[in-house]
Amino acid sequence: MARVVVSGALLQGKAPQVVQKHFDRFITTAVLFLEREVKVRTPQGVYGAQGGLLGSIKADIAGRGTPLVRGAVFTAHSYGEVVEKGRRPGRGMPPKGTLLRWIEMKFGLGREEAERIEFVVRRKIGQKGFEGAHMFEKAYKENLPQLQRMAQAEGLAIVGELSRE
Repeated sequence: MARVVVSGALLQGKAPQVVQKHFDRFITTAVLFLEREVKVRTPQGVYGAQGGLLGSIKADIAGRGTPLVRGAVFTAHSYGEVVEKGRRPGRGMPPKGTLLRWIEMKFGLGREEAERIEFVVRRKIGQKGFEGAHMFEKAYKENLPQLQRMAQAEGLAIVGELSRE
């Protein structure tokens, strides 16, 4: 999360509008950039790129034109957090039915065979857990220098535009 406090000369003349324009542009560019970076790092499930978790990752920007502009990259899928953070061993089994399609695709089984082995797979995941993909965390951490460069570029654009006044 970033917070920008505007004071002094930036509150006079057309400066507030210039700052807001460039701040809005930075937030928009940064959020769309991070959305792409998260998607690149997201494991493709049984539905591939068309559906599932990858298809659910979205960017949202609220408050453009106001001092409270905010951007977010998120997923609405209930299992998004589990894929991001992983699952610790001993946390219980995944809910019944949630792995059927994955089992069918992963093992090349029909529905009946998948239903027969689902319990065993769920139990093993409950016992052993699994490592998370950390796609949101990695997208942010690995691209922090790029985000800083983007912010600096907008800051220089503000200075350049205000110096022409």
